[in-house]
Amino acid sequence: MINIEVYTRPGCGYCTHAKRLLTSKGLAFTEYDVYKNPERVSEMRSRTNGRTYPQVFINDEALGGFEDLLRLEQQNRLPARN
Repeated sequence: MINIEVYTRPGCGYCTHAKRLLTSKGLAFTEYDVYKNPERVSEMRSRTNGRTYPQVFINDEALGGFEDLLRLEQQNRLPARN
């Protein structure tokens, strides 16, 4: 089973797009809103050098942001369901 985690912040269009893409593929994910849970910022930074939002992790591996997620989908490398 695939484990997807997404670090987001309110008002982030790319965050919204990433969540919509994952949802449209039927992929469950855990969302970490860094404004509601500020401790998640340091956690995210310890896991990746990425500083923009969203930051997507698949099976504990940093993927990157929305454009990286979209590229994976365009290459048909994103599973249909988890």
